[in-house]
Amino acid sequence: MHPHFYHWHNRAELKPETAVLQDRWEAAAKFAVDLTGDDACSLLRLALFGTGTPNFFKRFSDSLVALEPTFLPEGNTELLRVMATAALYTQMETESEEADAVALGLLASAFRPDCMTPVCGELGTRAGEYLASESERLRPTPEVASRYNALKKATETDDWASEPEAAQLVGEAVLELGDTLGRIAEENQFLWWLLSRRSSLLSKRREQISAKEYALVAAAEAAERVVLLPPPSSVESLIAEVLSHCPKASNAACLVGDLISTVDLDSLRIKAVLPGVLELCPLTGLLGVRHAGGKVDEVALAKFGLDSKLKVSPADAANQYFRELMFLRALAQLR
Repeated sequence: MHPHFYHWHNRAELKPETAVLQDRWEAAAKFAVDLTGDDACSLLRLALFGTGTPNFFKRFSDSLVALEPTFLPEGNTELLRVMATAALYTQMETESEEADAVALGLLASAFRPDCMTPVCGELGTRAGEYLASESERLRPTPEVASRYNALKKATETDDWASEPEAAQLVGEAVLELGDTLGRIAEENQFLWWLLSRRSSLLSKRREQISAKEYALVAAAEAAERVVLLPPPSSVESLIAEVLSHCPKASNAACLVGDLISTVDLDSLRIKAVLPGVLELCPLTGLLGVRHAGGKVDEVALAKFGLDSKLKVSPADAANQYFRELMFLRALAQLR
């Protein structure tokens, strides 16, 4: 149980009974076991914005009452937000595909801080810590040499193939080589992308493209090159670097609606996403409106919680769209 869970609870229930807190924490954790993509989005929306569907609210509430009988079955909206926060936090205590989706969703959702009323600050802090550590864990310094030295020593005898230890070493070496090649491929893809000074999706040199036109395309190009989730922590810096190849006069902040209206939709290969995701991914939602033939006007922006006068730099917009794409990929991995 998080040491501040009492204070999270205090937001919804003045001076909660400390005796029930551990049971409620465990109930929240049990609800989130084998988290689906739909439920991950529902928990994020509830914890961050206090929004969601009545069906999810009832199902979540009923599940909690079944797991912890003292939980209020009605009039419990704020308590549900506390429990959603706990459920999300427990997912990030160990590495998993569910934890990746939760942490990346929290990162993507942070684009609209004025709309968010999180129960606590610890949730966002944990997401940042999880993504940094997990990204590093998945990309360790290769140990190919040690694996192959051990394999070489084991194969020095004529009958080495009949030894169980040798077979195990062969398997370990092959697995290590495969993992290493995947990481090297990712690094090489980003290296060539950076040095080529060319947009692969627009088939143009970057000095021929305005930063406003290239921002979301650059995010999509970066997303294509990510092999492992969570992505490398350095990707957002690389996005800023490739955008600096565009004409300097085009790097000024611009209205978010103008930026969405400028991008080449064909290059982004827009795909349909579930409605419940869009509150967490506003740029994806706006691109979907335009892709469906709608206008990116004041009404459309308000639908996704954005002010029509909101200005963003091309780099900030690109990083946000990249975060949304990574979240959508992580969701696709969940059942």
